[in-house]
Amino acid sequence: MAKKLEFNRSGYLMIAACAALVVAGLWWTFGRSGEQSAQQKKKGPAAISVLVGKAQKKDVPYRVESLGTVQPLMTVSIRSRVDSQVVKVHFEDGAKVNKGDLLFTLDSRSIDAQIMQAEATLARDKAQLEKAERDRDRVAGLAAKGTLSQVQEADAKTNVEVLKATVAQDEASLQNLRVMRSYYDVKAPITGRIGIANVRQGSIVRSADSGTPLATINQLAPIYVAFGVAERYIPELRAAGDKATVEIAFQNELTLSGGKVAFIENTVDPQTGTILVRAIFQNADEKLWPGTLASVRVTLRTDPDLVTVPAEAVQNGQKGNFVFVVENNVARVKAVKVLRTADGEAVLSEGLNGDETVVTDGQLSLRDGSRVDIKTRQAGS
Repeated sequence: MAKKLEFNRSGYLMIAACAALVVAGLWWTFGRSGEQSAQQKKKGPAAISVLVGKAQKKDVPYRVESLGTVQPLMTVSIRSRVDSQVVKVHFEDGAKVNKGDLLFTLDSRSIDAQIMQAEATLARDKAQLEKAERDRDRVAGLAAKGTLSQVQEADAKTNVEVLKATVAQDEASLQNLRVMRSYYDVKAPITGRIGIANVRQGSIVRSADSGTPLATINQLAPIYVAFGVAERYIPELRAAGDKATVEIAFQNELTLSGGKVAFIENTVDPQTGTILVRAIFQNADEKLWPGTLASVRVTLRTDPDLVTVPAEAVQNGQKGNFVFVVENNVARVKAVKVLRTADGEAVLSEGLNGDETVVTDGQLSLRDGSRVDIKTRQAGS
């Protein structure tokens, strides 16, 4: 009986000890948590991690961007002006040719024979003219002495004038044949790049053939870049005149500058609301090639002392655009007015002075007055 009572006391003691441990654990957990919550409430909400950028005041270019196409300054289709046979092709396909270079030689034997005949006729009539002039002078001398009549003297003079006209006619005919002879040596009318020759040695060409040309030459230096501009930019574009500068970029990351606006179309396309503009580049190294697509950026002017912020800092709210400005690690809402965007920056006309720190990432978690923790952007992010 004594052993049984001793066992019961020991069991009760163990149960009591376990209960004490449980109570202590609960107090530590909930009491400590409540104490931390109280401290957290005392300190306020946790700071929100954000990335920031700087507002700056600087000169900002006023630009218009568009998509353009490289076009040759001039394209000439080479065609035959006579019916003949190709004797020789003097260029390689795709070669650079200069103005006046011989491209094709046509069979000119027939015209050469006609020229020889015309030259002989001219020589004969010149000889007859010289004889007629001698006869006129002789008749004039005899008429002065009364040996011949005035009618004979007048006939001699008339014969001279007739032969002079004949010689002039012969010279004109010969000049015409020589001009026609030049058609048999087909030369480059401009400097540029020639395409594929569509005829080869032995081919027959005809002046009446309006189909495929003998070859085509594109002038590449200088060269055009054609692009469309929205009609709202027409006043600024015209005001800029030749002071507007043009830059272009290609998919292969090649960029070129130094272009000038050379032509503005006289009519707006009513279907697209754009106007055609051509910029001219010197292209001495022929980096620009006809038909290539390019991104075009036209700088019309430079506006001084404008405030800019990173474009991602600008948010759109019910009352308009705004940014979060960080002051003493607290985010404040500042309403702004955006003029335009340029080079990844928003250009502002109102709202900031140009020396503020603005939030560029993390705005979705912010409210006016939120505490912020400024993080540093890691390289490559």
